Amino acid sequence: MSNAEVVNPAQLAKVSKLFEMLDDPGRLRLLQGGEQRRHSAGSVICREGEKGDEFYVVISGRLKVQADDFGNAKDIAALGPGAFFGEMAVVGNQPRSATVTVEQDAELLAFGRAIVEEILRDYPTVRTALGKIGVKRAEDLMQKLSGS
Repeated sequence: MSNAEVVNPAQLAKVSKLFEMLDDPGRLRLLQGGEQRRHSAGSVICREGEKGDEFYVVISGRLKVQADDFGNAKDIAALGPGAFFGEMAVVGNQPRSATVTVEQDAELLAFGRAIVEEILRDYPTVRTALGKIGVKRAEDLMQKLSGS
């Protein structure tokens, strides 16, 4: 069974900004290039500082995002269905900026660097939008860590 059969691209576009930015053929290509994964509560999806070769879209469940705040883990976000994370590590070839842990059993779609680069090459406006999202997330992270 393909991801397009498990997850309706049109439905995903309604809940995920990333998929909303793509047209139907782009959504289908991205979905077909993804890998569906199930994770149990307590699983760590990615760790701050690690190299990031995949980004993720949350299909179901709940995840916690934490960043290092001078040696202490600080909660900076909660993610649910439709949210995506890890894109800046993949797109910008940067280390992970946060640790993401599953709080409630989750189903994710994972997308590797190759399919992401292929889609972004064909949809330059999505690359631009992801860059803006990344800048906003970095600013938000700095603000949360500074306590402002």
